[in-house]
Amino acid sequence: MAQEKRSLSITGTVRSEQGDGLPALIVVHELGKGTAADLDGRFRLGGLNPGNYHLHVTHLGYKALTRTITLTTNDLELDLRLSESAITLQSLTIEANPFKNGPVEQSQTIEVVDREFLEKNNAGTFANALEKLPGISTINTGVGISKPVIRGMSFNRIMVNDRGIKQEGQQWGADHGLEIDPFDVDRVEVVKGPASLIYGSDGMSGVINISPAPLPREGTIQGHLINSYRTNNAMRSHSAMVEGNEKDFVFKGRVTLQDYQDYRVPADRFVYAGFELPVFDSRLKNTAGKERHFSFMTGLRKNWGKTTVTVSRFHQKAGIFTGAVGIPNSYNLRHNGEYGNIEFPRQNNTHLKVISNTTVQLKKNWLEIDLGYQRNQRREESLPHIHGVGPTPEGNLALYLDLDTYTANARFNHYINADHQSIIGVQASFMDNRFGGFEFLLPMFQSWNAGMFYFHEYRWKENVILNAGIRLDGARHQIQAHEQPVYDASLNPTGETVQRNPDIDRDFANLSGSAGMSWIFNEHTNFKANLGSSYRIPTPIELSTNGIHHGNFRHEIGDANLTSERSYQADLNFTHSLEKLLVGFSPFFAYYQDYIYLAPTGRFSTLPGASTLWEYRQNNAVFAGAELKFQWAPIPGVQASLAGEYVYNQNLDTRLPLPLTPPASLLGSIEWSLPQTTRILENGYLYLEYRQVASQNRVDRNERVTGGYGLVHAGLGWELLVAKSPWKFQLSGQNLLNTYFFNHLSRYRLLNLPEQGRNINLHLKIPISLKSI
Repeated sequence: MAQEKRSLSITGTVRSEQGDGLPALIVVHELGKGTAADLDGRFRLGGLNPGNYHLHVTHLGYKALTRTITLTTNDLELDLRLSESAITLQSLTIEANPFKNGPVEQSQTIEVVDREFLEKNNAGTFANALEKLPGISTINTGVGISKPVIRGMSFNRIMVNDRGIKQEGQQWGADHGLEIDPFDVDRVEVVKGPASLIYGSDGMSGVINISPAPLPREGTIQGHLINSYRTNNAMRSHSAMVEGNEKDFVFKGRVTLQDYQDYRVPADRFVYAGFELPVFDSRLKNTAGKERHFSFMTGLRKNWGKTTVTVSRFHQKAGIFTGAVGIPNSYNLRHNGEYGNIEFPRQNNTHLKVISNTTVQLKKNWLEIDLGYQRNQRREESLPHIHGVGPTPEGNLALYLDLDTYTANARFNHYINADHQSIIGVQASFMDNRFGGFEFLLPMFQSWNAGMFYFHEYRWKENVILNAGIRLDGARHQIQAHEQPVYDASLNPTGETVQRNPDIDRDFANLSGSAGMSWIFNEHTNFKANLGSSYRIPTPIELSTNGIHHGNFRHEIGDANLTSERSYQADLNFTHSLEKLLVGFSPFFAYYQDYIYLAPTGRFSTLPGASTLWEYRQNNAVFAGAELKFQWAPIPGVQASLAGEYVYNQNLDTRLPLPLTPPASLLGSIEWSLPQTTRILENGYLYLEYRQVASQNRVDRNERVTGGYGLVHAGLGWELLVAKSPWKFQLSGQNLLNTYFFNHLSRYRLLNLPEQGRNINLHLKIPISLKSI
């Protein structure tokens, strides 16, 4: 009862610089609790304990505002002013900064997108929707499988955090997608540059934080239905969501279904290993698939904090292009006319997650605890004779990877005074991998990882904020040896075995640190600098793999003697923001000592059904480059933007570029907000985009060069009031000119297969309100 007596409130008004009231959204970050101001801008947030809070204030057409406030013994009244901005994304706040105190105070380069952005740029997968951001590209295998690349790096150098827990699967493989429902993502923050200090060693190149939306308002039950259709491969997507809050008991559930057929390419033949092979009906055989996802969250929100538990399951069954297993020939590429069949070879993946998130107020401080369990099961199914083996006890199960991961993170956010804040954090994880099937790629292993860090922020002057931190990590890999059966020319077992990898027992320990600065010249100009030294331990796949990675069409070999790689990184960011103009420039440089990478050898594998031999190597390397962002609103209702990116790298030992480096690219777009002509048709828009990608001639030895190309995209959308409910319609098109091009990062580039042709996307979102205040 004592806490109830001390309950406090925040009241105030949100106004424009001219003094007009604004119906803005005000959210208390730590509690996930928010309210909407009335038409005069007045608001009230009650039921708060004494302590420190971060308020996020947003309203379309205005720059987002973050305010740190302190409640002591009395209620607090605020007068909040928002600056006008015609730049849409400036209405989003940044929360990836550990102190959550605004976009200009934090020292790193962070891009933020919300549900509206993701829906407008729906490309079938979560990773593909992020490609519109500068510095972000994707590695693709067919349609439903993609993973992000930040500044030329991917795999284990990028962390994907879902609700505070690192997504763990087979992220080392280009043909292993993120296994995240694209419709179940409400907000994404991409941290570019050195982020290892707070997030762990896999954050060398960047971190993608998937944050849940604010918890539902008390007394409401609402939801939506989403339906979309993509013409290129007849992809049908259906997603339903419902959420509510009854006396601070919150819940949210979602179900998503996706089905798609073999996709079309603007070609009827391709050339591989000197042979010209057909693409029947311009469709890549056996690239169909289906996905089934569900998630459910429940929890409590009180004045002392909040706690939630989320259970989700992602399931995907997808074909692998027939020519990617064994040597492609005209016979096995011929279609049977059933474009939706998922034949052999194929992958059947399931990712189960249970995540607990708890935030507790301790006087002026906050304790955050994230716990997670993940089970990632990957089954690759294929016909044994294609792999040079006879009938096996495993049947058609070529490869089975079964990974259990347990994760625990805790952060104590300590408020010292108005100028000093600090965070003490600990992180730990345990991974247990098992495998089966008649093929071999990755052995059984157990891996332990633990780390602790200290991070401090100091407001040296009102317009100069400094931060620094240090981190200590330790890890251990225990990898079991594997003996593989040998088959004779008649595909019968000989009774002999060959060792594919030895026993490996390795320990690692490293110290890392970083420091940053944000210098706010004035309300329009901001300069940031971030320096860091981090490390990454070699993963079990890099140490021990020795098998055919069919989705990549290559034989990969690890090296048990790899050591930890160390990086020294510098990241700068300059931003100039006006009401109708935003200019951002972000150069970066990094030196990597003992950089681990997968390189082509130029030799063919001796294993049946394999292609070229790739091996993990370790050399010193440098990375450099920059991103440019330009947004301009020349007249009301019109917004033009330009986003450019360039990555340069070099192996300092071979004096050659590193493999799989994304080429330079430029994305230009113009969007027009359509004038409202009727009361039932509103918020219309029309956009046109053009992406120019340069040739990639800087390639590693035995790596193909890739020519440049240009793509045209366009779209329009509007809201239609149906029974006072705004139904959202969208119509968009990608590669409208049906351009024939190669994506340098696509796995099918190794087979000289072009990317998807023209694709038209229809999208409908229907909001549902079951109960309102």
